[in-house]
Amino acid sequence: MSTENIIPDNEMRTLAVSSLAYANGYFTTFQKSLSNEQSRFDNDLLYQLAVMSVEKYFIALLARYDWNATHHMPIAMYKEALTFEPELSEAMKQTSILVGKFEAICSIEGFGYRIPSKEDLIAMNKGIQDIKVLVEKRLAEIRD
Repeated sequence: MSTENIIPDNEMRTLAVSSLAYANGYFTTFQKSLSNEQSRFDNDLLYQLAVMSVEKYFIALLARYDWNATHHMPIAMYKEALTFEPELSEAMKQTSILVGKFEAICSIEGFGYRIPSKEDLIAMNKGIQDIKVLVEKRLAEIRD
């Protein structure tokens, strides 16, 4: 599928720009708190910021291609975005897996909610940064 000529309508453009702004806000707070030893945010809250960042980045990326996200789990959103975005990398896939692996949707999966370690959060930070750069690049292509 050739995606270079897909231009979102005004509603989807607005969604893309808004989602990017939210993602950047969550991600900035995540990064600042992660690097601040005096932060009052624990790993649980930092993880929630990471999840929201990834979700909003993928919503923005999909909206850029005039598509509504149909999933909410990071790896599912990554796979959905692969339909449109050729520059999604294996490292971005691994970040999506990492971000999604700490929460089970149902008890059949064998575990409940787990809190990531500081090392996990640091790895998420690097991976999310790469996703952020790609999404900002794609949205710059459609800005007036």
